[in-house]
Parts: sequence; structure tokens; C-alpha cells
Amino acid sequence: MGPVQSDEWAQQGDVIEQARHRAEVVRQNVERALRLAEAEGGPFDFLSVAIAAHCSVAYLRQHREFAGRIRALQATVPPEPDDRRDAALRTRLARAEHRAVALAARVERLEAENARLRDRLALTRRAAPVPLGAGARRPGTAAPGATKRP
Repeated sequence: MGPVQSDEWAQQGDVIEQARHRAEVVRQNVERALRLAEAEGGPFDFLSVAIAAHCSVAYLRQHREFAGRIRALQATVPPEPDDRRDAALRTRLARAEHRAVALAARVERLEAENARLRDRLALTRRAAPVPLGAGARRPGTAAPGATKRP
């Protein structure tokens, strides 16, 4: 091997070592994030752990050990009580109904205003005399029945 090939192998060895080091750092970050989530009681979803560990969700899902631990932790979380969920839905429904009433009132006001404006427009059209030939020609067009001059 020449000196150039030797340097390439050394650089490849460095890159491989750097990749191993990064993988170990990510692994330690995930371990730390999982311990913290366990100590605090959650959240146990993939996204929260990925954010805390500075890694991707795909990494967690593909890593069997981490995916299994996260799923096991998710199974320990009791479901949200129905009363609480129902109360939240009732609150959202009440807000939506209130907004619908407000929007219906606004539509009603706008329709009434639109009708008043149409009436005023119709009165001004009837009251204003229309000059002869108004609107019959556009600029640059000949009057009806006119012949072109050579």
C-alpha cells in the first residue's frame, strides 16, 4: 500500500469510530430520556422521547429494545377517565355552538345590509336619467348602423 491508500484507510477508520461514538451518545441520550420519563410518569410516546433524546422517531421505532420499552411504558398509563374526556368535548361543543350562533347573527346582519344597499342602488338607477347612447358604445367602437370610412 502506498501512502495515499494508508491515509484513506486511516480516515475511514476515523469515520467509523466517529459513527460508533455518535451511536453511543444517542443510545445514552435515549436511556437518559427513558429514565427521566419513568421517574416523572411520562410522557411515554415516541415523539416525546425522541425530542428529549435528540434523535429521530424512526430510530426509536427501529431499535427493538427502545421500541419495546416505550410500548411497555405506554401500556402502564391508565386511560383518561371518560368524565374528563366528556367534559372536554362538552366544552368544545359549547364553544362551537356559541360561535355558530354568532356567525349566524353576523350573516343575518350582512344579508339585511346587502338588501338595503340593493334597494338604494335600484332607487338611484330609476331616479337618475340615462343619457342617450350611454353604454351603447365603448370607446374605439362605431355607433350602431354606422359605416366605416375608408
